[in-house]
Order: sequence, then C-alpha cells, then structure tokens
Amino acid sequence: MEKRFERGHVHVEEEGASSIEKESKFNNGVVEYYDDKKEVGTIETIQPISNEVSDEQMAALLKKLGYDHMENITNIPVEIQYVASKIALMTPKEAIEIMKESAVYHKDDPNIPKEELDEYFRLSELDSSILNPHEQDYFDLMAMAGLLYWHSPYRAVRACVDPRDDTECSIETFRSYTLALIWAIIGSGFNEFFAHRLLTISINSAMVQMLLFPMGNLWAKFMPYWSFPVWKGKRLHINFPEPWNSKEQMFSTILFSICSGTFYTHYNILTQRMYYHERVSFGYQFFLSIGVQYLGLGFAGSLRRFVIYPSKAIWPSQLQTMALNKALFSRREEKNSKGFTRQTFFFICTAFIFFYQWIPSYLFQAVSTFNWMTWIKPDNFNLAMVTGSMGGVGLNPIASFDWNVINNYYCLITPFFSYMSQMIGALIAAICVLAMYYSNQFNCQYLPMFSNSLFTNRGEPFEIDVILNKKYEVDNKKYQNYSPPYYSAGNIFCYGAFIASYPLLFAYYFISEWKIMYGAFREWALAIWALTKKHTWVQAWKDEAHALEDFQDPHSRMMRRYKEVPDWWYYLVLVGAVAVGIGTVEGYHTNTPVWSLFMSIGLNAAFLIPITILEATSALQMGLNVLIEVIMGYALPGNPHALMIIKAFGYNIDGQADSYVGNLKLGHYAKIPPKALFRGQMLMILVQTFVCLGVLNWSISNIKDYCQPHQESKFTCPDAVTYYNSSVLWGAIGPKRIFEGVYPIMKWCWLIGAVVGVVFGIYKLVLPRFYPVWLNPVIIVGGMLNMAPPYNLTYMTPGAIANFFSQFYMRKYRVRLWEKYNYVLSAGFSAGLVVSSIIIFFSVQYKDKSINWWGNDVINAGIDAAGSAKRNITATSKGYFGPDPGNFP
Repeated sequence: MEKRFERGHVHVEEEGASSIEKESKFNNGVVEYYDDKKEVGTIETIQPISNEVSDEQMAALLKKLGYDHMENITNIPVEIQYVASKIALMTPKEAIEIMKESAVYHKDDPNIPKEELDEYFRLSELDSSILNPHEQDYFDLMAMAGLLYWHSPYRAVRACVDPRDDTECSIETFRSYTLALIWAIIGSGFNEFFAHRLLTISINSAMVQMLLFPMGNLWAKFMPYWSFPVWKGKRLHINFPEPWNSKEQMFSTILFSICSGTFYTHYNILTQRMYYHERVSFGYQFFLSIGVQYLGLGFAGSLRRFVIYPSKAIWPSQLQTMALNKALFSRREEKNSKGFTRQTFFFICTAFIFFYQWIPSYLFQAVSTFNWMTWIKPDNFNLAMVTGSMGGVGLNPIASFDWNVINNYYCLITPFFSYMSQMIGALIAAICVLAMYYSNQFNCQYLPMFSNSLFTNRGEPFEIDVILNKKYEVDNKKYQNYSPPYYSAGNIFCYGAFIASYPLLFAYYFISEWKIMYGAFREWALAIWALTKKHTWVQAWKDEAHALEDFQDPHSRMMRRYKEVPDWWYYLVLVGAVAVGIGTVEGYHTNTPVWSLFMSIGLNAAFLIPITILEATSALQMGLNVLIEVIMGYALPGNPHALMIIKAFGYNIDGQADSYVGNLKLGHYAKIPPKALFRGQMLMILVQTFVCLGVLNWSISNIKDYCQPHQESKFTCPDAVTYYNSSVLWGAIGPKRIFEGVYPIMKWCWLIGAVVGVVFGIYKLVLPRFYPVWLNPVIIVGGMLNMAPPYNLTYMTPGAIANFFSQFYMRKYRVRLWEKYNYVLSAGFSAGLVVSSIIIFFSVQYKDKSINWWGNDVINAGIDAAGSAKRNITATSKGYFGPDPGNFP
C-alpha cells in the first residue's frame, strides 16, 4: 500500500522561527498565521522549498522516530515538519559526514540503544557517489542525519525539547522577575520551614510551573501597560501587549529552582544553636551561607564546557521541567491531534494523584508500606528481615502503591540502563547485608539489622553527650566507661560502600575517560592561569570568540546567537566566595584552619567533573559528604566544629554546583540568554539566603520544643540530629578509632574501590569492543548507596517496575505515546503530590487526626516495625558485646 500523508510545504527560517511562524498551521501548502491571542494574518500560500520532502522521505523520518501505523498519521507535529524541511535541503555527502562524526562521538554512549549505534556505523560507510535517491538506504541516511543535526540523537530530548528557537520572545521582563521573586520567597521559606520536620514537605518546580502559567497569563491580560524611565533612555515596563510566553515561564521557573534546592548551612546553624548551645550571630550565618552558595555557583560556571555544551550531557533529571513547559504552551499546536493534548493530560494526572494520594498517606497506609509478606506470619523473624519494609531489606516484588515511594529515584525519567544498574547494586547490597547479619560479623546480631542509628555495646541508642566534656571534646574516661559507637549491619555495609565509591569513581573515570578528564583539567588550569595576565582580561572583555564555536549540535548552534557569560565572571565569583569563606572562618574565630578550606576546595576540584558527568548522563547523584568527614576527621582530630564548617563547604560545592549546572542546562535547552540566567542566579542566591535564615531563626525562637524528640508537630530535626552525630563521631571520636578499632574492614574499602575502578577502567580502555556500553561500576555502587538505612529495596523495586514499563517497553514499542505523555505524566504526578501533601498535612496530620483501623495498623503489627535484634544481649554472661570497659579502641 502506498503511504500518503497530510502535510504541507514547510517554510521555516534558519534555526529560529518567529513566534508567528511557530504557531502556524500547515495544511497542504497553505499556512494560517496566528499569534497567541487572535488571528493576525490572512491565509497565504507559501511556495514550496527547493527540495520538497517526498512521502518516502517523510516515512523514513517517522520510522526513525519510532512512529507506529504510519499510514494512519494525519497530523505530523510541527517540530518534525521543521526537521523534514531541513532534510530536504541536505545533500547525501553532508549527511554521510554527519553520520561519520556522530558514529565516533556516540560510540560509547549508554543513552543510545545498540541497534541505533550500529545504524550510525552502517550509514556512515555509504558512498554518496553511487547512492540511489530512490533506495531505502538513501531515505534512512537522510532521516537519521537530519535528526542528528537538526534535533537530537536522544529520544528523551526529542520528547521534551523544541528544535526551534523564537528569538523575538521577551525574557527578562518585569513580570517574569516579579513572579519568580514571589515564588522564590514563598518556596524557599516554605521548604525551609518544613525541612526539619520528621515528614518533610516541599514545593517543587512542577507545582510552581503549574501556577506560574495562569498567573503569567492573567498578568499579561489585566495589568496596565505602564512604564517608567530607569537609566539612559531605558524604560521599565510593568506590562506590554504581548502574551506570556514559554521563555518567560521557563526563566521564572529556573530562578525559582535555584531557591528551592538544599540550603545546606542550615545544618551548621541548627547544630551549633540547638545541640552545641552556642550563640551564633546573624553575620556569621549570613557570610557562611553566601560563601558556600556562591562557591557552588563559581564552580558550576567553570564546568559548562564539559557538562552543559556537549549533547551527551542530556541531564535526564531536567527533562521533566522542559516537558511540562512544552505541554503548557502546546495546546494550539496539538488541538487537531488525536488523544489528549499534553496540557490536558498534565492536569488530568495532577487531579488524579491529588485525590489518590489520600489513600496511601492517610486512609489506607498499608498501601504505602505494603509489607504484605510479613502479614503471613508477623512474628517470624527471618521473614521480617528478608521481606520487611522497615526492619528488613525489603525483598518484596510488590512493595508499594504510593507514588511518593515508587518515584523515590525518579523512575519515569531515569534512563533504563541507569535504573537497572542501580537495582543490581541494591540487590547485591541486600544479599551482602543479610550475609553479614546471619554470619554475625562484628556482633551485629545484637543490634537491629537495618537501622541508621548508633548503638552502644548493650544495644541501646548511643548518647553522644555522655562522653563529651564542656568543650564538646571526647572525655576519654567517660568514653572508656560508656561504649564505642556501633552500627547496624545495614549501616556498616553502607559506610563501606560510600568509602569504596570515591576511589572507584576517581580511578574508573580517570582511566576510561582520560582524554575528557585530561582535557577538562588542562583547560581549567589554563583558564585560571590566563586570568593572571592583563591581555587575557582585555580579550575576555571584547568577547571575540564564542564559547560554543566548537559544538555543532543544534541547541549549541542556536545558543550562539546569545552572548555567553565570560569565564572570568564565574572565576571572579569563585574567588570572591573563597575570600568570604576565609573571612568567615578567621573573623568569627571558628577554630578552623584556612588550609582545610583549600583542602576541601581541592577535593571538589578533583571529583566534581566526574560526579557531574555521571549525573548529566545517568541521573545518579553522588555527594562528597562521607569523604570530607573521613579526611577532615583525620586532618583535624578532636575538632567537630571545624569538621562541620569544612563539610558544609566541601559537600555543598558539589551539591550546589550540580544544581546550578542543571539549571544552566535547562537554560541551554530553553534558549535562555546565558547572561540573563547569570543575573538571575546571582540575585536568587541572595534571596534564598535571607529568606531561609529568617525562617530558620524564627522557627528556633518561636516553635515550642523545636528539635526535641517529642515535639507535638514533629519538628524534631532528624536531619540536624544526624549532622550533629556525624560531627561528634568523625570530628570528636575520629575515624582512627572507627577504622583501626571498631570496624577495621572499612579502611580496606578504599583499596577495594580503587582496584575495582582500575580493573573496569582498563577493561573499557583496552577492550572497548567487548565492554557493554551500559556497564558502569560507579552506577552499580550508587545503587548500593541507595540501600542506606532506612531506605531499602522497598524504595527501589516498585520504581524498577515503572521504569521498565516507561523507559524500556513504552520507549521502544510505543514511542509516539511515550514521547507525548511520559514526562508530562511525571510532572503532573509531582505537582499533584505536592499539593495533596500540603492539604493532607494542614487538614489531618498537623493535629494528628489519625484513623485507627486494620489498614493503618497492620504495617506496625509485627517484628518488621519493631526492629528487633536476633540475639538478646542480656542473655550473655557479661551483658554486653565487644571489648571490656577500659579497653575500648
């Protein structure tokens, strides 16, 4: 059967079509021009482009895109018509060159299926001189090359990111800044207020995007068109006769995202005020916070060439935001398509999860913690340890129906290879923990198997205050009369995996990706060295060369239209942040040596590039918190305060840099001018700092029993308790006691990680042909880290099922539906979950209006919830395990 398609001659300007052209309707060569409010032009016939796209070429393009039942397609999306128009102007010789470059560039790319990579190599070997324009190879070549050069090689990116750019859109407007500031203040304040509650609630980007859309449209429709003179003929427009556009929406969303992330120094402030009972001035809080925050921003800017500009850095975690933005503004383009529009589907998903979430969160909590296997025999210890969701490792094929649990590791947006590798690591961790426990390694059977608490040698909670003197140093006499700190089996394995992950990460990436690492550090060093020379500053000021000239993917080519932020701007922020950090640790007499601050910065400089590349390609986040704790514990023994400060700088450089880099990639995808984003980031860091410090200090002063174990509204500060315990354990007690006395196996984890990294790195480097592109030992170890108590397989298995359905089955066999709805569904569920959680908290949880019935009580009825130990310590001859008092390590 001959395939015929309803389509018109596509006429689009070089990469960036105007807003009117973007909203045009294509009907057999006739285009009806629309703006966002009304029809502004008459129907006009456009002349065909020079090489009209044939039906066979369009069929080949749709086949490459994975569309099913192509003969029934009557509404081809505008972005596909755009790519088709570009393909019509390509020559076979150009297409083959594109395929050759792509085959080399993507040869070890885990985000491209093997069959597609094989197709790259096959098409790159074609001879343009003998290629028949009527053969299938010709159509396949032109379709694939067109997708690579004018769109993206990644299905996930094609599903969320528009290959066109509207350069006429207003972005840095008074209304976009005002709405961003409103939500930045509300969001950062709300998130900070609930951050220290036992059950945290946070406002996320999906919810804010959903609310920004109507607010922006109402502003555009009803606000007066007033303007005021500001400077040198410039005027500030309160409103202007243009509709709220997608770039304004994305700009406001990105600015909010900067404020919605972790405000890490609140741990330092809470710990010092609530547990060390110190008077901490606002000046100290402010300068410590902005030093940490701006240091992360400075590092982020220096990473752009390695994790923003390259097309390989797809940043799966950011695609949901792009998909929602596309959904909110695509109603007109999709109004004639079959099925729900993306916008309608988003609101359906939001409404569904809003009502559904009442079931697992309040009405029937067993649906959330679905430890159904333990219900068979609640008092069976072994059954609880193997299948339990709270005290066991959670080996349960159907562990939860709660979206909050299912999506704990972002199952709909994490690439399939990444999630399944993490699942393999989690299963290995579960087996190792069970083996360790049942063989009674380190006397762990006297403690609960899967707990994140510290214990004494009598199985009681470890009270750190008991062994400290008035200066918060370890009193050795008290310590020898009390107990060393002991971990559960789950925590022992988790810390061992953390320690092994750092040399593994370093060795694997610096061997297998040595060219990238060498180039990155070389350019980094040369850029910093160049800043010491006067002529470099002059050249940088002139902006003679664009930073994106070496990058040929369509998004980078389009971004060349906008002036890039010079490197020296970010390096200036970096230097300023270091200066503020030095002034803080010295000026406020923190007993923290300046050299330790530079040691922390150096560790981040070494690890930040591979860690960020890992997140950019696999959506796996790794932090340097344990590494900083251990190294600073050795370098500054008996100094918990210094350890906390250096940990804040060390961990948050990485955490904030990842966050800011992710936002920069969003700006890259959305075609936001980099200088506009830089100005917004600089402003929002200050906004977040003032708002979070204000909310935190108000909470400490006004909430009764704040951070106390029995606080009536559950503001018990569990995160700050962990932070305090870590400061004393690693800062006061020190890693030397832990590694050499209590758990000597942990010091060998450094070597284990390094050996594994070297083996896999050399294997990939020497035998790349026999090395599966999906295999990454760092991601597998990352899955082991996901098993950090109290999080077990319960929080991974349901997501693995959803990930398989989404990222494998739907992505491979139902591409059209997956591209249209997958990321919109994820965004809708995220938005609905936040709104539902807020309503549930204030209506029934704040005053604890719980419902007592079997469906809510059964999960706590057995050994799983009790977290019992296998062996009874009181039955031993001494009443404790381990060495005798006075002989503790």
